[in-house]
Amino acid sequence: MKRENLFMFVILLIIFILSGCSRVTDAIVDGAVGGLSKAASERAANAVYERLAPKEKLPAPATAGWNQFMITQAQVVFTYAFAPGGLWISKDSFTPGEYAKFKMDNEENSHIVIEKAFLKKLDNGNEWWRISWKDEQDIWIYEALLSPEEGRVLRLRAKDAKGNQGEVPVTNQSVYMQPTQVTEESIEGAKIGEETITTPAGTFNTDHIRYIATTSSGSTDWWLTPKVPGGVVKYQMRDENKDVVWTSTMIEKGTTATSQLESY
Repeated sequence: MKRENLFMFVILLIIFILSGCSRVTDAIVDGAVGGLSKAASERAANAVYERLAPKEKLPAPATAGWNQFMITQAQVVFTYAFAPGGLWISKDSFTPGEYAKFKMDNEENSHIVIEKAFLKKLDNGNEWWRISWKDEQDIWIYEALLSPEEGRVLRLRAKDAKGNQGEVPVTNQSVYMQPTQVTEESIEGAKIGEETITTPAGTFNTDHIRYIATTSSGSTDWWLTPKVPGGVVKYQMRDENKDVVWTSTMIEKGTTATSQLESY
């Protein structure tokens, strides 16, 4: 798979899930507002190439540039893992030790695997989570101490695609976007049917939910089941022409997640 195709896939993800993020470059935001023309797509591709994806552009570790690079990358990964389209509509939660891996595929068959793992709950209610992003070549790992009460990151540890790792300073800069709460009545009203979904993680009877996209034109589909961590086995984004932009499907789940970055 050509690397530029993977970058364009990342752009499409950002358009759908990060249009409100203050740290995404202006080129990406401009494209998200009006739909991407070819020229805007190229500008966004260059912006993503420079800011997010390639390890060749990674600043030296233990520098302010490395910290900012990892924060910017984390904004993409965390938003996708916790609130694609601004939502995570299932009411089923993770328990400590549970993890789920999703493979994202686009129309060009580029794919990214994202892991979401609930590592530990502290006595004060704060929670350690791990989110990783793996493409055809590289893996980026983040472990964050989240405050569910405040809806923000308190600590952040990171490991880049070259194996460098360390504590990233946490400021008021937004990394984690808490999902918008959706009422049970709204979820029931958005249900369009029941479907049996077969994935590498198993076969599940699901409720198929569909919403108009909240951050751009198009729609978001969800397949929900209480039989998996987090309650979501598949989700999908379509554009205004009803064409599938990308699909995310659970490929693995388990109960043995622990810290990989010596976070606690």
